[in-house]
Amino acid sequence: MYKYLERSAGALKENAAKIYRGDFLVRPVEHLVAKVGGRADLERWVKGTDRDIGGFSDAWLDVTRSGHARFHGYLSQKLPEDTRFKRSGYAMVRTKDPQLTLLGTDYWDSSLFRYLAIRVRADRRKYFVNLKSDVLIPTDIYQHLLPIRTPGRWETVVLPFNMFTLTSNSVIIASQPLMASTKMETVGFSISDRQEGPFCLEFAWIKAFNSIHTFGEAVRMPYVSGATWKTDFARMDPRY
Repeated sequence: MYKYLERSAGALKENAAKIYRGDFLVRPVEHLVAKVGGRADLERWVKGTDRDIGGFSDAWLDVTRSGHARFHGYLSQKLPEDTRFKRSGYAMVRTKDPQLTLLGTDYWDSSLFRYLAIRVRADRRKYFVNLKSDVLIPTDIYQHLLPIRTPGRWETVVLPFNMFTLTSNSVIIASQPLMASTKMETVGFSISDRQEGPFCLEFAWIKAFNSIHTFGEAVRMPYVSGATWKTDFARMDPRY
């Protein structure tokens, strides 16, 4: 009960501050979805591997000396003793489920933004970005391949929200219903590339943002030759 009241008080304070600043009258440019700047932020994340169902993979989430999150571990292709499992080698990390407050569940709204941006440094392995919204089946998540262009170096990856694909237990769902974008629950990463060995992915922040041409899914301005979303990196924090 104490935690519930504490969360509610925080939500009321935050909304009062937004009203005072007039945030509801201003078109949002970006929204910080998640970050890790110290060990305290790790309490907002959970991790899992196939070891939870009898496998042999390991994963950890910790903080580097630079204050970034490091998702790392070892994927094992060894099958569990349970013969029902035909493949193994899986690890994931994600933000915790939203909490209930007096103002309702603490979802975040992706419908106001066109893109998801991630400041990340990763190895050459294959990772996915995972989004979960308020859907009927808890195992359903929206996924997008994390396109790493410069392995071993920091880069900003930008993914349009409407390019995520609905999956269930890593299988693409044929019907592809629209994401409940006003009730986003969690964001995270996973790896299951069927390769034995270590992996390592670092990230500084995850943001939702608009370009100068968009407001959520609505196009605000006609396309101008030579002007693309890449020019919007000027708004991103360059310190990483």
